Amino acid sequence: MTPELLERDWLSLRYWLQSCVLPSAVILLVILGLLRLIDSDAVGLNHKAVIVGFFALYFILVRGGHIIMIRSLHFELKRKYEDAYREKLAYVPIGQIKRRNIGFTLAKIKRELIDLKLRPKD
Repeated sequence: MTPELLERDWLSLRYWLQSCVLPSAVILLVILGLLRLIDSDAVGLNHKAVIVGFFALYFILVRGGHIIMIRSLHFELKRKYEDAYREKLAYVPIGQIKRRNIGFTLAKIKRELIDLKLRPKD
């Protein structure tokens, strides 16, 4: 895997929109439609819609925050340990990386680079 591929496929705004925002919006619309069919009370429907909307927004923002944290770690590694980071990232298999393991993988690479006692480029 290359840093450019990681940025394009896993850490981009497009990826966040496709994997988080759009599915959350579709699920939110489906749940709100089902609530409307089940409940006829307008006040109760409004309260339930606010709760469901809050949790959908919360999920979207938390997932966006995770991507921002991982992205900042990626850019830090890319800036400080350019050649060594590219070399370590090349050993990460493209087909086996999962969304929830990206941050762990980058943290592990950073730990290995620190253990090698490479001087960062400041």
